[in-house]
Amino acid sequence: MKYSRIVCHFTLGALFVLITAGCLIVEEEGGSNAEVVTGNFVYNVHEVDEEFILPNKLEEISGLAYLTDHTFLCVQDEKGVLYFYNTDEKEIVHKIKFGKSGDYEGVTVIDSTAYVIRSNGKLYEIEISEDSIPEINNYELPFKSSNDLEGLSAGHLPNTLYIACKDNPKILDNGIKGRAIYEYNISTKKVDPKPYINFTKDMFFEKLYQHDLKPSKHTPIMPSGLAIHPITQDVFLISSVGKLLIVLDKKGNIKDMATLKRKLLIQPEGICFDTEGNLYISSEGRGGKGYILMYEPKNTDQE
Repeated sequence: MKYSRIVCHFTLGALFVLITAGCLIVEEEGGSNAEVVTGNFVYNVHEVDEEFILPNKLEEISGLAYLTDHTFLCVQDEKGVLYFYNTDEKEIVHKIKFGKSGDYEGVTVIDSTAYVIRSNGKLYEIEISEDSIPEINNYELPFKSSNDLEGLSAGHLPNTLYIACKDNPKILDNGIKGRAIYEYNISTKKVDPKPYINFTKDMFFEKLYQHDLKPSKHTPIMPSGLAIHPITQDVFLISSVGKLLIVLDKKGNIKDMATLKRKLLIQPEGICFDTEGNLYISSEGRGGKGYILMYEPKNTDQE
């Protein structure tokens, strides 16, 4: 199944600051960088298995999390509302208002609690409830607007969250360079000042060259979403700027990467998996409707 979209936008960023403007016509990379491998699963992100067009309220979808069969939690980057979207009914079936207008960029769920992160470091803890007024708490984490937080997922350890900095990786004067993902302990309400994952520009460039990718096309790397694979436990990271899907192991080593086609994903900012390992990536509509693309894995054991 193939889809095509027209992209007209303004981006800022050369190697780590590449500047272009106006209507951007981008030559797509070839098909050789379409797949990523994690364990026995292969995902071809140039071939979409299913597409879900979202309601107008989710044109600017900025975060995505799998809840139950056919139901996803979504946030958009202007309103403090948690949306429950059902892919069978193709509509928003429930919503919870949890905050004022702001820049909300990531959502994840652990058991019966949803977590939403604002780009400036405020974390919202929301009880998932359809029958009563939910309990909502929020916490100021040691981040600044310059960190520009966009990725949020449940961590590998119980009661932990991973938080990705899209921009400045430094917190608490720790002197970190490159890009960073931090670990938050839900029980203690503390962020570990030592990054869970930290990769430098040199490390990232080396992997680009290994995959025959040009840094001029795929930098800066600016994480816009992350998720943990439910079976292999690898970390999947997407960068809307640079249009890349990156797979890292638990120690933060880059294992694989694939290019994301602009005609398929205009502005990908949300990523999650269901329990079967199907991959979902959401994209803002950029003037059109937001949407979610589903990618079914190919199991290498079946070959």
